[in-house]
Amino acid sequence: MRALELSREYFSNTALPSLRERFPELDGRLAAGLAGNGSECFGYDDEISRDHDWGVDFFIWLNEADAHLIPELSAWKIRLLTEHPSEFPRTKSEYGARVGIETVGSFYKSLIGMETCPVELNEWLRAPEENLSMVVNGEVFIDETGEFTKTRKQLLEYFPEALRLKRISSSCMTIAQSGQYNFARNMKRGDTVAARNALVMWSDAVIRLVFLLNKRYRPYYKWRFRMMRELSILGAELSSPLRKTAELPLPGGEAEAVEIIEDVCAKLAETLRSEGLSNSSNDFFIAHGESVRGKITDKRLRDLPSQYDI
Repeated sequence: MRALELSREYFSNTALPSLRERFPELDGRLAAGLAGNGSECFGYDDEISRDHDWGVDFFIWLNEADAHLIPELSAWKIRLLTEHPSEFPRTKSEYGARVGIETVGSFYKSLIGMETCPVELNEWLRAPEENLSMVVNGEVFIDETGEFTKTRKQLLEYFPEALRLKRISSSCMTIAQSGQYNFARNMKRGDTVAARNALVMWSDAVIRLVFLLNKRYRPYYKWRFRMMRELSILGAELSSPLRKTAELPLPGGEAEAVEIIEDVCAKLAETLRSEGLSNSSNDFFIAHGESVRGKITDKRLRDLPSQYDI
């Protein structure tokens, strides 16, 4: 039982007929769906999710010419949910995401800071990646003008290639420094806190690299590993070793951790080469970071140090 499926059913069977009758002037200009913040928008909601901000709901996205209808539509929606309640009404907390009536542009601006898809590099750098993941999740139930879907499709085309390569390069450097180099050194010093931090940084960099290879935006941190497992390039293959490193005892499991790190790095290196992203045959990921950097066509990004993250 997923809130997204329940919301789609409620909108189609209950909300849309009422909407057509009450606002005939919107015929041919309707857009609605459920996307954005919340586990239900990723399809990851479960029994634990249902204690707050969960249940049937939907957005209506208007073009600017219809923005004056927002107050009337908001009042209509409140009455609809009151008079025709779902079996699973949405619970709302003080800090939960708000789902309501807004223009197409205001929806995108609220999450990525601009009303349309970023174009210039500085615009892409201002848009938080986890929010980019939110604006393309969920489902569009209806989009009669195509305005909402147009921006969504542009965003799904992913980062500009030069920016993707820069982030792949910096991820390689973090993988090398945290996992291949500093984890074992910190264990030799007996500093298990620093070693565990290094292992977590390595794992997060590996996950980030998998997302970059698949050209998918990373979501909010608690969903990254779960979504990574669904990705076609290395997602399922690397999920077991990453889980294993998270569960290893320290001290005591460091030798196995080093073995897993090198095995994961070997798989990543092989993929970087097969994708034409790295020309290096070196086992150390510093070399791969530099090789990827050399393929960046944007001079501003190529001139930044490989380890410089943006």
